[in-house]
This record gives sequence, structure tokens and C-alpha cells, in this order.
Amino acid sequence: MSNDGAEETVAVQHDQLEETILDATCGGRSIWYDGNKQREDTLYIDNREEPAGFIDEAVPESLRPNNPNYEVAPDDVQDYRDLPYPDGSFNLVVFDPPHIVRSDGMETLTGVMTKKYGCLHAETWQDDLRRGFLELFRVLKPGGTLVFKFADVDVDFSTVLDLAPRDPLFGTNTKNKKNHVSRWFVFHKPGGGDE
Repeated sequence: MSNDGAEETVAVQHDQLEETILDATCGGRSIWYDGNKQREDTLYIDNREEPAGFIDEAVPESLRPNNPNYEVAPDDVQDYRDLPYPDGSFNLVVFDPPHIVRSDGMETLTGVMTKKYGCLHAETWQDDLRRGFLELFRVLKPGGTLVFKFADVDVDFSTVLDLAPRDPLFGTNTKNKKNHVSRWFVFHKPGGGDE
């Protein structure tokens, strides 16, 4: 079979999506409750795959195994900035991109946190997140919801939210006394009579 035929098959499959929820950065599905990590109505994607136990490379041998069952096993390996899915494919989109910014991005992941969750590239992170928001809003159905999670590890929340095409409806406002805080923001795509 030629490469062109394979691309056509992928395009047809994506036009016939059965899933109504997209997790665009699923990683190890850590944000999902145990009973929801394999939902049939959800398409779990990530830009990488990693086998169970890959985190052990980041810890001293005396501390192994460290998260021996943690793996990155998406249903589909895709880049959230450029998705093959048609416009308006999903009712709900979950966006939990990496929160750590490094000069080499995903090229050399060495610590437990960076190996688990990945990194944004220091030179491109703003454009990457902006493009991600735009692409995820594109595949979101009119009237749909985008849930965004981010931690202010290296970047302030207001800076990140300025990259979104619209303001969130609501989100968590609580401040902890820790070094960083994870927050959730909920966006709504107008349409279907609710503009």
C-alpha cells in the first residue's frame, strides 16, 4: 500500500470519530479518576509514547522502582498544535500541557517531573500554547467546553491566559503557600444559539 493510501485511511477514521471528549495532552492520564482512564467516549492523545517504568531512569537505583506502572500510552500520537480531526469534533476538550519551561524543551527530560509531564521549549512556549488553544477551539463543537489546567511553575497564569483566544468563564482562584499552584480554567465556545 502506498503512503497516500494510509493517509486517506487515517483521514476517513478521523471523520468518523465516535468519541465526544478529547484529552489533548493525556500523558499518564493522571488527572483522570481511576474509573475514567479508559472511557470509550474519550480520545486520549499525546505527542509521545513511553513504556511503563520509564521514570526509573530519572531516579537513583536505590529508590527504584519509582512509579513502575506509570506510562504514556495515548490512543493516538498527535501534536495538539496541529490535529487531523475535523472542525467541531468534540463536546469537551481537556488541555493540560507541560508547566515547566526549559531551554531544550522535550529533548532531554531528566528529572521525575519533567520525564512524567514533559516541558515547554523556552523559545517557543508562547507560540506553542497559542497555537494549541486555537487548534483545540477549532476541534471543539460550538457550545462546547474546554477545560485548561496549568501550574505557575515557570510562567504566571495571566501571561498564559493572554494566549487563549477568549477569556475563561471561571476557574480556581485559591492561592496556596507553596512554591507553585495548579489551577483550572473553563472556557466556552459560543455557538448553537448561545452567543
